Amino acid sequence: MVDISLHLLDLLENTKNANATRVSVLIEDDPEEDTLRITVSDNGRGMSEQELKLAVDPFYSSSGKKTGLGLPMVIQAAEMAGGTVNIKSEVGRGTDVTVLFRRSHLDRQPMGDPAASIVAFLAGNPGIATEFEYRGPKGRYRFDSASEMTDEGGKPLGHLAFLWSAEEKLREGLAKAGFRPD
Repeated sequence: MVDISLHLLDLLENTKNANATRVSVLIEDDPEEDTLRITVSDNGRGMSEQELKLAVDPFYSSSGKKTGLGLPMVIQAAEMAGGTVNIKSEVGRGTDVTVLFRRSHLDRQPMGDPAASIVAFLAGNPGIATEFEYRGPKGRYRFDSASEMTDEGGKPLGHLAFLWSAEEKLREGLAKAGFRPD
């Protein structure tokens, strides 16, 4: 992966594979603490302790593929940048993955384009309610796909109109909260 937003997209895809109907993404960008924290939470099937141990093995995949590189790659990216990954999961309740990076670390990948990753996920998964929050140097921005599915008059948006509107709102909200691509 060339940037962190692609790791985010991969984590989001994992929620789909876990049969989640609701996903929450929180990005906390704190220059004063020198941290960039990303948390992805879902209400999917969850994992047992044994499955959790296997999930971080690059040669294991629950999707039938020969390898499952997503989690091992994000773990490697975080550790290379002085960070950590914490995974909490409960069978039948869902999974929380928190990835911490040291912002100023020389080996931290660039953040990339989180708006594009969220929109790409929404495009392929219209049935998954997706909440996104960014806490940045200039404030907070929240986006909830369920509440954005209608226009200002309350009329339901078509899927393409929704995606176009979502991308525009995400980019504007991120900018106001202080997000700057690096």
